[in-house]
Amino acid sequence: MIILNESIVSPILLKVLEEQQIPVLEQGQWGDTLTSEKLNIQKDTEFFKSMEKDKRILTNSENGITLLGHFQPNSNEYIWSKLLKDKSQVRNLTKSLYPDFYFQDIDLSMISELDKNQIPFPVVIKPNIGYSSVGVHKVKNEQDWDIAVNQLKADLLHSDGLYDSEVVGSQTVLIEEWIQGEEYAIDGYYNQDGEPVILNVFKRLFKDDYDTSDRIYYTSKLAINEIYHDALKFMKNIQTVLPLRNYPVHFEIRKKGNRVIPIEINPLRFAGAGTTDLGYHAYGMNMYEHYFSGTKPDWNRILEEMDDQIYSFFFAEVPLEINLEDVARIDHDGLRHEFEHVLEYRQLPFQNDRSMAIIFYRSEDLNENLQLLHLDLIPYLTIKHLVFN
Repeated sequence: MIILNESIVSPILLKVLEEQQIPVLEQGQWGDTLTSEKLNIQKDTEFFKSMEKDKRILTNSENGITLLGHFQPNSNEYIWSKLLKDKSQVRNLTKSLYPDFYFQDIDLSMISELDKNQIPFPVVIKPNIGYSSVGVHKVKNEQDWDIAVNQLKADLLHSDGLYDSEVVGSQTVLIEEWIQGEEYAIDGYYNQDGEPVILNVFKRLFKDDYDTSDRIYYTSKLAINEIYHDALKFMKNIQTVLPLRNYPVHFEIRKKGNRVIPIEINPLRFAGAGTTDLGYHAYGMNMYEHYFSGTKPDWNRILEEMDDQIYSFFFAEVPLEINLEDVARIDHDGLRHEFEHVLEYRQLPFQNDRSMAIIFYRSEDLNENLQLLHLDLIPYLTIKHLVFN
């Protein structure tokens, strides 16, 4: 089963939904854009009634959680999702697993009055209920605090109306320890017996210490081997404090030495905006088929058959300093030529949330990625007031 939001839909996901006749509930202003006679589209009452038969449910957008709460407020899926969306609750839930980890939540209206001398810098501040990297800011010291708080408030103002309140909330802020180490993103699920299954392993790149963007993630044999067993152990540990069953997750963890700390656990979905499809390009992983069928990949075979290339996605967004209403068009052909070996180029409707494109590509090493981290995207925008007839 899937709650399918119209914003960004993976073509790989659509193919699985058609072939397996997965029950689909359309969410959003679909019109005739993607409605297909091949899809098993159901009305909301029919869809949520069949959900009671222990079928696996997935969303391609966290906006689906709001709909789930309206029709199935007492379901495990909604209760788990609501808990996992609350970052402070997750920190409290996992306190026994990470007893030395510092965090606190505070009302947004009170954050400016907080005694900075009581904050163990460096820290990260972010919305307690959040999505992607909206409102996430690293604060190295007391001197950076006021700037970061003002940026957070501006981010929340800009995101107002883009997401449901259960996806990005602006009332409470989480302050937590700045987690050191390499960062990884994992797609997976818990099967009907609560056994964890890993479907994707990505590693995140940053251009500097303050970077919180989602611009580049990559995968490789080396990256998978670095974190796979730690990620599986983490999923098992979470199962001891939250008995997830038939439930998909996308989570981020950081590793430094033997210390592995979660950043966040995202409910009822895989990597957003279809970026989960990087696994399909890198090692033939169809995570949708595995999840809906309740099967798990043979990672030993996958690693044996993988080459030594770097497989990445580049998530291109309209820069924040540009007003979306001023953008006339995107030069997708020009942007595409910045990549040496494109596997797939997906244009996105930037008018909704600044997402311009997702580019899946292959490289010999990390040098291309390190250059692309600093790529200025403004030259690929045509601004309306600069268009002459």
